[in-house]
Amino acid sequence: MVRRALAEQVLAVKQLAGSEGQFPLSLHLGQQALAEAMQPSARRQFRDWMLENHCFLAGLNAFPFGHFHEAHVKEKVYRPNWAQAERLDYSRQALSFLADLMPSDWAGTITTVPGAWQADWTTPVDEEQASANLCRAGEHCRSIFTETGRKVRVAIEPEPGCAWKLFDPRVEQAANEICWCLDTCHAAVEFQSIEHLPWERIGRVQLSAAIECDNTPAAREALTPFAEPRYLHQTRAALDGEIIGSWPDLPPALAELSKLPAKAIVRTHYHVPLTWSGTGPLRSTRANLTPTFLRQAQRVFWEVETYTYSVFPPHLRPPSLPAAIAAELAWARDAMARLHP
Repeated sequence: MVRRALAEQVLAVKQLAGSEGQFPLSLHLGQQALAEAMQPSARRQFRDWMLENHCFLAGLNAFPFGHFHEAHVKEKVYRPNWAQAERLDYSRQALSFLADLMPSDWAGTITTVPGAWQADWTTPVDEEQASANLCRAGEHCRSIFTETGRKVRVAIEPEPGCAWKLFDPRVEQAANEICWCLDTCHAAVEFQSIEHLPWERIGRVQLSAAIECDNTPAAREALTPFAEPRYLHQTRAALDGEIIGSWPDLPPALAELSKLPAKAIVRTHYHVPLTWSGTGPLRSTRANLTPTFLRQAQRVFWEVETYTYSVFPPHLRPPSLPAAIAAELAWARDAMARLHP
């Protein structure tokens, strides 16, 4: 599946994006795919493919452990969590693979689960074990640097409903090789301002947008087709910037939103393209990607992340996935270019 995506999707995006130089790749390799890719012959073939097609490995998405496009993912995406040895082993393998295949002068990151889905941690022992495993991952990064001179880090990616929040001191104290991946969709759902942040520990940014609407009957009706069975769509409602309603998924939110004030603002963790401004009563949170924020974001490795194309309501589904991704990259590049007229 990875080889097919590289051949059929990545090269099409590269061509549509008009990339004449080295094209950065940020790949998701689940545990099984990573184990296969780490075999010497597979690794050699991938290296040759990148050289031939003027691509380079910039980072890995090591968040989903398994297949991310199966019929029902939901909370499984956070498992195994950082209290479990499987998460540490997988992360070590991802770090080693990235360090071996990225350019020697590159500083790469792997993204990962923010601790756990909060409900999965039932005792303080879970948190203690997770912190210890995170320190071990930092030690592995240092070992790689000592042995190869290559710099890799673990980028914790906070999500609504998870154990580790952005700038959580439990993570900050783990190791210098642990940093944050700021996903702007996730921050929007939490109604978190991203205008002025302490950027010293942010190592990666995912430019993305969530769905936003007023809490009206028409908006709730328009949201209904987005309640789908594959991914988790954490939903929050806020009044005057304060969260007054919180749900683990969109269906339970739709069942209760009518009890809240109509002037409440509703946001749901459903990645929508940066090229989409909204439809009817639904809006995008892409307005949060202000020039002030983008000036900071351009200083670290940034990428565009919209993984929900396959579950869009039919009337919003693009006819061409490569064209849709290339358009998002163009939107982001244009927004960055406007910072330097």
